[in-house]
Amino acid sequence: MDRGSSGAARRARKHSTSASFVLNVRVSSAAISLKVDADPGTVASHQAVSIGPIVTELVMNSLKHAFPKEKKDGAIVVSYKVADANWKLTVSDNGVGKLDLSASQKKGGLGTSLVQSLAKQLDAQVDIVSDPHGRAVSITHATFKSKPIKSA
Repeated sequence: MDRGSSGAARRARKHSTSASFVLNVRVSSAAISLKVDADPGTVASHQAVSIGPIVTELVMNSLKHAFPKEKKDGAIVVSYKVADANWKLTVSDNGVGKLDLSASQKKGGLGTSLVQSLAKQLDAQVDIVSDPHGRAVSITHATFKSKPIKSA
């Protein structure tokens, strides 16, 4: 990329997100599909440098922990939905889930701390839903404009 060009520099500050593809991954002897479904749009560089490691951490976590036994239909889905300045990133799987966590496990490890910290930098909320049919971690950045209250 020509760094001397102001147009190129402007393009380097934003990263386009428009993807929908499926990738098959083999972990041990089990095949796991990875599907990405992302709305078209752009993301500012300061957001992209946080969103990238979040996706990487959550996908790797699913690959390492969600499928301890061979599963014929193992799947991980990365979803990125955008509505104006609001967006929601969700990484979900159909693995074993994570139930009945002890107090020490609820705190999480280094990966959980990393995701929480990066989400905080993005002014986003982390929500985790888990059951025996899988797990979904959503990072939501929502901005709501205030409207004046109309008097009666």
